[in-house]
Amino acid sequence: MYAKFAVRDLLIIAGALLFWWLAADLSVGSGALSDFTGFVAGLWLGSTGFVLHEWGHLTGALATGSTVRPSRNPSSLFIFSFDSQKNSLGQFLVMSVGGFLVTAAVVWSFYAYLPDGLLASRIARGAALFLAFLGVFLEVPLVLVALHRRAIPAAVDVTGGRRSTGSAAPGSAA
Repeated sequence: MYAKFAVRDLLIIAGALLFWWLAADLSVGSGALSDFTGFVAGLWLGSTGFVLHEWGHLTGALATGSTVRPSRNPSSLFIFSFDSQKNSLGQFLVMSVGGFLVTAAVVWSFYAYLPDGLLASRIARGAALFLAFLGVFLEVPLVLVALHRRAIPAAVDVTGGRRSTGSAAPGSAA
């Protein structure tokens, strides 16, 4: 199932890069065409940050040998679920950090490489900062709770499974 997610996500990223290459420069001016192309190119490129963030979580989980399962829904934003019953706190923390590091790299690269004068750049940067904001307010608290309790926090399985009787931490929740 990960192969299907990889193909899907590579197509999203390739489409964003192609549209950026073709249309981002049109967002330099004012008017409807500039606004539309800037919005679409920026938001599409910015959405790749979320895609990469999720793969960062999965990479962190796999790097520690964590037990994970792919999402059963190919249209799900979340590509996997982290098995909190079989994995350790350390594995949870590494999985979490994987997503955070990718988000930081996306924010940095958007500011380092996207041209300043384009509406598309400002929208892509805004999307990347929004992703970082979500990480700080939705995911960092889970990590802090885990560190405080020395246990993986309880959370709903975002891939469609049932909440376990113990702790459950979704692959994308950290």
